[in-house]
Amino acid sequence: MSDNYLSFLIRGEFVKKIIKMIAISFILFFIHIPLVLADELENYNPIDHHEEKGFYQLQQNHPDVKGWISIDGTHIDYPLLQSEDNVKYLDHNAFGDYVVTGSIFLDYRFNANFTNFNTIIYGHHVPTGDMFGDIKKFTNIDFFETHRYGTIYYNGEEKELEIFGILEVDAYDMNIYRTLSDNIEENQAYYQYLLSKAKYKRDVSVTSEDKICLLSTCFVDVTNGRHILLAKINPVFKKEQINSSSITTNLPQQSGVSKWIIYVVLLLLVIIIILLIILIFLLRDRKIDNHLN
Repeated sequence: MSDNYLSFLIRGEFVKKIIKMIAISFILFFIHIPLVLADELENYNPIDHHEEKGFYQLQQNHPDVKGWISIDGTHIDYPLLQSEDNVKYLDHNAFGDYVVTGSIFLDYRFNANFTNFNTIIYGHHVPTGDMFGDIKKFTNIDFFETHRYGTIYYNGEEKELEIFGILEVDAYDMNIYRTLSDNIEENQAYYQYLLSKAKYKRDVSVTSEDKICLLSTCFVDVTNGRHILLAKINPVFKKEQINSSSITTNLPQQSGVSKWIIYVVLLLLVIIIILLIILIFLLRDRKIDNHLN
């Protein structure tokens, strides 16, 4: 067997190994970052469909599901999870699958029936707008002024979220990321501190008897930065029945499509890389043959 032929076989096997490694990596990437499509989650949404059967089924199969949250004009339309820590749902969805985008989840220190004056809810900032990625939109004054409401479902009841502020704070601000005692003065001092940190705010009456939510996500432009959307829980809906700015129902479906586009693009990139590698080795073999001839 000639050295040239042996070299050709070695290169051929090397190319095959590269192709195999790339293919396996892509398959593993695709498997270990599963998609829970919007239409799949929609089957369990007790807010849009006013159909609680699907939600109860989801909750029965997955007891960590405590409710549902939706913010008008955003992709935020997800089940609320809660575990015994603030780690599990950083990278797991409502079905218990591993996903890098994680879930929307309640801080484990707070009551899932929102009996505390303040309740902190976490979600990743995803550039596509998924999870809490769209909270950044509220740092635009026009968006903040025109998007005032959301909906939260828990303990078998649907209630309104009235947005009254957006904060840009440090993740280690323990004056914010803490529980409160059942004390009127402490609650009011906490509320005033939130307002003092607000980038934008609006005049919404909040008493110590009310309940507020803090939707917290990463502020990617700053180390340890956090965006927090402030909302008051209203038992009676104030928003108009027809809200022309609301796109909550449609956007999650677009989000699902955009994810598939990303995967298709990744697949095309993998194919291009494989073809380039093959082309490089073919050109090298041709140069060797020309040199020998």
